[in-house]
Amino acid sequence: MATPKPATFDLDLGLDLDTAGPQTAARLVPSDRAVAPASDEAQYEDAGAVRRLIAAVTDSLILLAIDVVVIYFTMQICGVSIAEFGLLPKGPLVAFLVVQNVGYLVAFTAGGQTLGKMAAGIKVVSEDADVALDVGCALKRTVMWLLLVFPAGLGLLPVLFDHDHRGLHDRFAGTRVVRATA
Repeated sequence: MATPKPATFDLDLGLDLDTAGPQTAARLVPSDRAVAPASDEAQYEDAGAVRRLIAAVTDSLILLAIDVVVIYFTMQICGVSIAEFGLLPKGPLVAFLVVQNVGYLVAFTAGGQTLGKMAAGIKVVSEDADVALDVGCALKRTVMWLLLVFPAGLGLLPVLFDHDHRGLHDRFAGTRVVRATA
């Protein structure tokens, strides 16, 4: 009968920095890991304005549907009918919807793709392909996009006329929108 192995909490992350021998060096720099190519920019093709528009419309429809459901359930919880919609406090409701919608955009953008971008086959990447897109960068991009879209979308015109289809919000946040590879 074999003796059971004692349970340990050793994760063996390879963080041992002692120089005991060649085995440690191999653990710190494994030879079987694939090294990323020096220039990832060559593999990215900029997304066109049509794909970006499809993604924005899809995201807007998703957010509108979520907002309608939230307002409906808020009215149901409060016991308010559609005719009494004016009784709901507008300030807290609008604040909640703004936080919810911006949260959706930031969270999905930090991951690289909103649901609309997934449907359109595009994604947001960092301008520097070696750097991962973080929440701060996604927040800057989203807030700038919201500021640029409200004056009749005029702030988004560089997407149509720029050679790499980057809007001012992309330049501000240091991002690019590219076609997603399969």
